[in-house]
Amino acid sequence: MANHKVVFEIEVEAETSLEAAKTVGNWLEDGKNKWQYYVQSDKNKKVFSVDLSEEDEDAVLEVLNYVPMIK
Repeated sequence: MANHKVVFEIEVEAETSLEAAKTVGNWLEDGKNKWQYYVQSDKNKKVFSVDLSEEDEDAVLEVLNYVPMIK
């Protein structure tokens, strides 16, 4: 077992940071959206793209050049 960092990035147009966060929070609670996540394991530091709408080997793909939007 290892610790994993799970990140998803999304751009949203809003007047303020608070409005942007509330908008995304509402989307997350909605449950209808399909999100793609970036997951990194502490064990090997590799980053994987995980698409929960997929159910086969295409659901998890290694990201060779992951660059986070916020550094």
